Amino acid sequence: MSEERGFAPHLPSVAREEVLEELWTSQESGTLLTLGALGETIHAGPGDGWGGVTQELVELGWVRLDDGHLCLTETGKSEAREVVRRHRLAEVLFHQVFELSMETTESEACRIEHELSPQVTEAVCSFLGHPPVCPHGRPIPPGACCALLSRRVPSLICRLIDLKPGERGRVVLMAPRHRDRLDQLSDLGVTPGAVLTLRQRKPSLVVEVDRTLLALEDEIADGIYLRPLVEW
Repeated sequence: MSEERGFAPHLPSVAREEVLEELWTSQESGTLLTLGALGETIHAGPGDGWGGVTQELVELGWVRLDDGHLCLTETGKSEAREVVRRHRLAEVLFHQVFELSMETTESEACRIEHELSPQVTEAVCSFLGHPPVCPHGRPIPPGACCALLSRRVPSLICRLIDLKPGERGRVVLMAPRHRDRLDQLSDLGVTPGAVLTLRQRKPSLVVEVDRTLLALEDEIADGIYLRPLVEW
C-alpha cells in the first residue's frame, strides 16, 4: 500500500467508491472487468477515464490486477461492501417507502451513498426492518444491526398491514400511494405519533385510534409504517 498521494483509507473519494461498487457488483454477478470494460459500465465520475482512479486503488491495496482483470482484495471487499450496503438501503427507502420511480431512486441512491455515516446507515437499516434485498432483488450486505435481528430482536418498524389482531404500534411514517389520502387520514387522527391498534383483518381491516374504530383499505394500511409497541 502506498501513501505517496496522502490518501486516507477511511475517507475514500466519490470516484474511488464508484469503482469499488462497480467491481463488487460485477464480481457478485460472476463477471470480471478489465479496465476498458470498467470505463464502459460505470455510471459516474471523471470524464477522462478510470485509469488513474484504479491505479490509486491498486496502490492502496484495495484492487489487484489478475491477467488484466480487476479484482477486489480483502480490504477492497470490505470497503466496497459498505458502499454497496448504503446504496441498496437507500434504494429500498426511496423506492419502497417513498415510492419514487426507479430512475429517481437510482440517481438519488448514487448521490446519498457517499454521504451516509455508519451510524446513520445502521439507523436507516433498522428503520426499514433490516431488508435482505434491494428493489432489484440483489442482496443487501448485513450490518451489525442485522446481527442483533438474528438474536430475535424485533425490527424497529413494520407496516400496519403486517400487524396481527390485538397488536399495536406508533405511527412513524405515512406513505400512501395517493398523496391526497394524507389529509383524509389526518382528519381521522391517523398521523405520525398516533397509536394504532389492529382490531380485525377480515372481512375488512379495522383499527382503533384514540378510542375510535376505523375501517381502512389494505392499500392504505400498506403505506402506514409503525414502531411496534410490545406489551409486557
